[in-house]
Amino acid sequence: MQLIYFRGKQQNFGDDLNAELWPRLLPGLFAADHRAGFLGIGTIIGMNLPSCDLLDIFSSGAGYARLDDWHPGRRVWCVRGPLTAQLLGCSPDVALTDGAILAPELFNEAASDPGGHIGVVPHWESLHFPGWTQTCEQAGMRLITPIDTPANVIRGLRSCRLVLTESLHGAILADALDIPWIPFISTRNVSAFKWVDWCLSVGLTFAPVTISPPSVNAALHFGRPDQMPRDQPRAYDAEAALAEYRGRLNSAAAPAPGRVRALLLDGARRAASHGTVLGRAMGFHPGRTAAALRRAADLPPALSRRSLRVSLRDRMMDRLYDLARDHAVSREPANVSA
Repeated sequence: MQLIYFRGKQQNFGDDLNAELWPRLLPGLFAADHRAGFLGIGTIIGMNLPSCDLLDIFSSGAGYARLDDWHPGRRVWCVRGPLTAQLLGCSPDVALTDGAILAPELFNEAASDPGGHIGVVPHWESLHFPGWTQTCEQAGMRLITPIDTPANVIRGLRSCRLVLTESLHGAILADALDIPWIPFISTRNVSAFKWVDWCLSVGLTFAPVTISPPSVNAALHFGRPDQMPRDQPRAYDAEAALAEYRGRLNSAAAPAPGRVRALLLDGARRAASHGTVLGRAMGFHPGRTAAALRRAADLPPALSRRSLRVSLRDRMMDRLYDLARDHAVSREPANVSA
């Protein structure tokens, strides 16, 4: 069957994990020219897909696309969380968790410098703008870039005692590795829906702290997040997540900004791109972001119950075996243990 996942021009360990994980778990299941499709890790339910006669959905999530007219021939084995199950009209039983929970035992290379670091995982698109290297250096923290291979990211996470993450899969992998983590957001480039969907699957609350990005260009490009009282996390529940999802769809369907507004915004971007003076005057610089990260590191971290993770892994592997049996593939996966 085809292994289907998001393949962008930019490397992103969360998406790229698909090509590493599933073939190692079930060798012989995947062939590019098959008419069956396996939809794996990622916020890809509802997206345009390669043509196939039957789609097996396995641990995928919704969040970016409207599902009203998305009706491929499909079997839903498991999805990222209960909100995705709700949008698909599926039984709550299919809401297991993100498939990345299976990854740590397959990527068991020891960290070269284990144990004592505080890691920072920005969103991969945040790294299109400057300042994160300087920010982490000033904060005394380790930058773990999501624009890297899954093995390297997991190796970096293993070197940490705490992870501050803007990346959803940074949180998922830290949690699976039993490393406490704290979510943060630096721009509006965040999907509360997909975060809440996953957090609900592992019995947690999505409560990110808002920090300023180190570059004004990031704020101008993505928009500044809603301002919260300083250093106070904001908790999102299922209702808020669904409202954000509906708002995202409505925004995508709205007409483009007026010409005057677009020109003003473009002028602001051009002015900011000529140097850091304007950005610093507006309060955007690595020092401020570093100070915010240091304060965030003192907040209570999140970590799911180990017994729940073990149960979710076992149930997911059982369903993967069932899927393989349906496709007449030998049950000879790589070893995945708690």
